[in-house]
Amino acid sequence: MSRGYTETTRKWAIKTYNDTRDQYRSRLECCTPIAEALGAHVNTVVRWINAELGRPRVVTEEELPQRLRDLEDEVRRLRQANLELTEQLSPAWGAV
Repeated sequence: MSRGYTETTRKWAIKTYNDTRDQYRSRLECCTPIAEALGAHVNTVVRWINAELGRPRVVTEEELPQRLRDLEDEVRRLRQANLELTEQLSPAWGAV
């Protein structure tokens, strides 16, 4: 480890990453606040995470069309849910 980061610090960063990863869109986005908390460069934390978990998996060209369809379905589902919630709240907004 560079700059004298202890093994405890590294383990804390990895645990924090594992605990909060689902709140972020990407590995880099998740590592940024951890690095800021440590006063480390984000690449240092990313390197620790990559060493622990392996490099992030990249979607292959063959998987891309299905992934795109899945994401489009998700967008449609979320827009429909948003519309339904808006319609449910519309009477409450009109009463104000």
